[in-house]
Amino acid sequence: RALGWLNAIVPTVPVIPSSATNPGMQYRDAERRAECERNTLTYKGYMRPQSALTCVEFTTQIQQSFHKVTVPFLCMIAEEDVVVDNSKAKQLMKQSPSKDKTFKSYAALHGLLCEPAPLLGIIEDDFVQWLLERCKS
Repeated sequence: RALGWLNAIVPTVPVIPSSATNPGMQYRDAERRAECERNTLTYKGYMRPQSALTCVEFTTQIQQSFHKVTVPFLCMIAEEDVVVDNSKAKQLMKQSPSKDKTFKSYAALHGLLCEPAPLLGIIEDDFVQWLLERCKS
């Protein structure tokens, strides 16, 4: 509700602080973090109410469709994620009627592919192996 009111009053004013814009909370590997911080295309300010409301509405629509997901899928989560709510990934695993669903959890921050070795290698290998297993036929 508060987000809706804020959106109605000042939809494009950057007023919402967000851990999603803090590279230190997303990327453990210092080199990858520095690369992200140098990226001029990455927004680094506070979130705008209209953007936040769109994210909330979009995720709500997706959550309401979990029961329709029947394709094979791989769900990889970072246990130390402060950007997204991992409980929704677990909800997807429970609600999806897919016969082929795989859940992987890592002691990592939000940016799984920005973890240092050896964890990065494990994450990449899990992803590649999941794909290869489904491409055999």
